[in-house]
Amino acid sequence: MNLNVLRYIIEVEKSRSITGAAKALFISQPNLSRDIRELEEEIGFPIFSRSSRGVVPTEKGREFLLLAKKAVKQYQALESFCSREDKDNLILRICVPRTGCFARVLGSWLTRYTKGARTRALHISYKETDAPDAIRNVANGNFSLAIIRCPDRSEKNLLPLLRRKELSCEALCRYELAVVMSRRHPLAGTSILTPDMLDSAVQIVCDDPSLAVYLNEPAEPEHGSASIRVGEQGSLYELLTHVPGTYAFTSPLPESILNEYHLVQKKLQGPARRMTDFLIFPEDTRFSRAESSFLDALREFFPQAAGQSLP
Repeated sequence: MNLNVLRYIIEVEKSRSITGAAKALFISQPNLSRDIRELEEEIGFPIFSRSSRGVVPTEKGREFLLLAKKAVKQYQALESFCSREDKDNLILRICVPRTGCFARVLGSWLTRYTKGARTRALHISYKETDAPDAIRNVANGNFSLAIIRCPDRSEKNLLPLLRRKELSCEALCRYELAVVMSRRHPLAGTSILTPDMLDSAVQIVCDDPSLAVYLNEPAEPEHGSASIRVGEQGSLYELLTHVPGTYAFTSPLPESILNEYHLVQKKLQGPARRMTDFLIFPEDTRFSRAESSFLDALREFFPQAAGQSLP
């Protein structure tokens, strides 16, 4: 009996739809249907039946699902226990957004944390990815922690989804998007920046529209008619530096990155574009020594980077 298939049928029960569950699990609907059918053949009875309310468990299927949930939860607890590092080991598994800020925190933390320590084993899994993939990795136990970026308008849909997946979350940092541009930009010396000043400029876009798609929400509209879309933050910084007259909306950047790429950041007058960086992790998680230390480093970094106190 495959543990992943047990996770799949639990998601089908939550979604009341095989198609909806397949989307949430990032697998194809035919493959999910096949896995459920093979499991039902293995155990000798149907788990689900179709009705006007969608896909619902059979009477025996409900009993099986209760046992499956206990089995998955116990396995996760066992996996978590076995992955705890002892005093000589360093283990961290985390997904983060595609931005260099988190890599800098990781590098600084590793330097501090391992300095003078006799570390027998070092196991770091650090993945830059989009929000839906990060949620899936934590829900499936592939990673222990993840940080996801969420516009305020999406929070009301994101939080119930995390609860359904038995994930807890912490608001790591709340901030307003800043306008970032080269120090040589014609508007770099402007004390008050208004939206109409950017109408003729080229916006460089480096956002994560996958969360809006995942939550069935419309994507955030771009500010002007001219834009360049890039897939990662390093490209954005390089283009801001070398392409005249460009700008971008980003999370507030620390002075080290602004100085390195010769950039300035400004507050835009008008309605604020508010975001939250959420830390997500399985319910009932007890952070390991390394995880707690890394989270402390993140919390130290974010108030300085965003200019706001943590909630």
